[in-house]
Amino acid sequence: MSITPRSIPVLHGRRNTSLQFEGEAVILRRGDEERHIPLAAIASVRSDGRAVEVRLTAPYGSKPAVHRIEDVSEAAGAAFAESVNGALADVESSAPDGSALVTVRGLEAGGRKRRRIRYGVGALILLLIAETVIVSVAGDPELSVPLWLGGLVVAGLGVPAARWLPFDKPDWRLRKHGVTVVAQYQGFIDGMHVYDYTDLDGKKFAYAHVAFRGEQVEIVYDPHDPLVGTERTFVLPRGTQLIPSLLAGIPAVIMLVLVLLLPVAALTG
Repeated sequence: MSITPRSIPVLHGRRNTSLQFEGEAVILRRGDEERHIPLAAIASVRSDGRAVEVRLTAPYGSKPAVHRIEDVSEAAGAAFAESVNGALADVESSAPDGSALVTVRGLEAGGRKRRRIRYGVGALILLLIAETVIVSVAGDPELSVPLWLGGLVVAGLGVPAARWLPFDKPDWRLRKHGVTVVAQYQGFIDGMHVYDYTDLDGKKFAYAHVAFRGEQVEIVYDPHDPLVGTERTFVLPRGTQLIPSLLAGIPAVIMLVLVLLLPVAALTG
């Protein structure tokens, strides 16, 4: 039986990681980067419970590089490893050093958001230090306790609010700028219901879902990244995606204002 990308499940692990087979390569997405691992660079793929390891080829005597994804479906992980190892049998020649063939592409949107959150947390810590000095000089050092407790609340609410903001995510743009196509049902494969769709260049891609969605579904994808397609009905408007950010962000702003007012109260009191 021939092995095609649509017959191999997409693995989704912890911390927004994914592993996917794309014909001639395995794609590992982790955080704000994407690793393109050609089959010629892979020595083997190993499934270990709910973890999958992609072991690269390496020169004799050196330790091979290993890319690992965790907290995946055990059944899907075993099927993924078996299928990719089967595809490796058709590779004419493997690279002596697989690491040299791996390319990394930054996923800038997620990276920018994480940097902004880190800068914001750093700025909050500097602000709390400065305010602690102010209240101590003003003769009210006991105010530093509620000051830092308030800072923890601001960070605890503000960080998830910032992470949930949809403005750096491509999802909400898909309704207006994405390409919508009709995907045809191909069958129940490796525990998933698989649909095929074709991009504007005629390349075929697969969309998988745990539930049967009908004989046809509308898939919308980013024209710059047609590999990741989403059912159009699942793409929420930006306003809807904004709700969880507001629910956490508004209390964070209120608490931040109170934190800023504490040194003022110490100086005027």
